[in-house]
Amino acid sequence: MRVTKVLGSVVAVSVAFFALTATTESRAGDEELVNVSCAGGKVTATAKSPWHTNDKAPWKWDKGEKVSVDDHAAKFSGAKCEGTIKAFVCNGDQCKGPIAVAVH
Repeated sequence: MRVTKVLGSVVAVSVAFFALTATTESRAGDEELVNVSCAGGKVTATAKSPWHTNDKAPWKWDKGEKVSVDDHAAKFSGAKCEGTIKAFVCNGDQCKGPIAVAVH
């Protein structure tokens, strides 16, 4: 029984450590890593090279719906070109997000 508790604790600490290191909080200026274009409520967000969009992260737009996210771009649809996207980008093993990027 004691070995099971110790093993469970080790696994829990490992998962917590991975969760904290896999994605770092965005810092001022990180919004420069993401290009956002919008026309008629159709938004496309791409990462600036050498970064790429993180398609496994929970991208969101507060004024519209997510259409798709892949390794190259995140696409959204809404009524107007306004609001904020929560973006996630990676460069090799380093990932950043959520990054608040304004939609104009």
